[in-house]
Amino acid sequence: MRICVVGSGPWPCEQGAVVTGPCIRLRQFVEPLAANRYEVVAILLEDKLREEVPVEPCLQAIAATPEEILAPELMARRADLQHVSAVLGVGSLMPAAAACRLADHLGVGCWVDYFGDPMAELHAAQLRQGGTPDVTGRDHVWKFVRETLLRGDAFSTVSTPQRYALLGQLGLMGRYGNHWDVSRRIHEIPCGVPQEWTRPAERPPFPPILREHGLSEATPYVFFAGSWNVWLDEIAMARALTGALGANKSLRFVSAGIPTGPAGEAIREALFRDLADFAKEGRAIDLPPQSGPEEEALLAWAGACLSLDRAIPEAELGSRNRLLAMIRWGAFPVVSVEAGLEALLVAEGLAAGIHDANAVRAAKEILRACARPPEKREDDRRRALTLLETLTFERTLEPVIDWIAHGARRWPQVPRQGLLDAWAAFPAEPENLFPEPRRRRPWPFR
Repeated sequence: MRICVVGSGPWPCEQGAVVTGPCIRLRQFVEPLAANRYEVVAILLEDKLREEVPVEPCLQAIAATPEEILAPELMARRADLQHVSAVLGVGSLMPAAAACRLADHLGVGCWVDYFGDPMAELHAAQLRQGGTPDVTGRDHVWKFVRETLLRGDAFSTVSTPQRYALLGQLGLMGRYGNHWDVSRRIHEIPCGVPQEWTRPAERPPFPPILREHGLSEATPYVFFAGSWNVWLDEIAMARALTGALGANKSLRFVSAGIPTGPAGEAIREALFRDLADFAKEGRAIDLPPQSGPEEEALLAWAGACLSLDRAIPEAELGSRNRLLAMIRWGAFPVVSVEAGLEALLVAEGLAAGIHDANAVRAAKEILRACARPPEKREDDRRRALTLLETLTFERTLEPVIDWIAHGARRWPQVPRQGLLDAWAAFPAEPENLFPEPRRRRPWPFR
């Protein structure tokens, strides 16, 4: 059976690839499908075309630009989509919309994966722009959200809170209809890890790049990995790091994050401005983004990791791949307890949760994590590997495999106009929303 997966490139296993969350999500879907002997055709959203896209598990992989990926007839000509039984749109909103259009073109079922809530992510981005609503951007995002909500036959989210949010969104779009199985079409697929992450591995050698900055195996450091994104709380991070670095003169802060556009770059610069004095002393080290073995080595020798988010809807609904990479090597994340994955790690004793951007407590947790003896760190790592066994790509993708095995059932379509559209047709004036009650006749005996 042949399955088409539409996602965001590049393929994260490529040499020198800048790996983002949507890229990892693509791998999370593709590898289990290939392992279950499905023929996978992958369409990767990228900025420019490439002659060859090396995705080893796939029968075929092609790159498509944003303009091309939304044209199903063109995709059907470029990719070998004969005998495709289902289309999956994963990782980000445009691939999901492209998958819906392609599924309509082929007449097959479509699985829509929301790797985070698109409107909550838009809200976080607009807050970074001063909170002024970008009406054009909002309408652009909502157009794709609406299209995917109305067309998808099965859905997945990255967290339990987001699953509940999606239930409400589908209800407002009129998707429930007369169906008893609505809840069975909406699944939680948390961030996952490859199977090899669950096996004990020898600690990599100490990173040479840190030796160049004067660190050694005996130097404690707190590490930041992953993307510099709009939902990070760089103010709380700077305060926590200032407190920890001030309390322990041997402690270092090392960053190798990936800026996501101009906003991410501005967040990184703001943090290091606040740490300028420590940077002059060589105690706050801003490395270029690292990938593969280099990042693994940085994680393997870190005492603590920092991942503090602002208290906004995106943080409650979304999730963080970076946390799984951190606990794999026994590094101890200090996190804001908003998303489901963060709460799970705190409950398992594998992370420290900081409420209300409590920088004083965050500093104490950083110092405590970096002071763990080797045997405690190794125990944390063993327990983390046990948890990761429940989050392998294969385990997390079981709902998708089951849906395909049962024929990728279509969801009977409702009229294209959702309830939200119908309500929007009424003027939003107080007298229309709350009509004035009819006047009663005066009581005759008064």
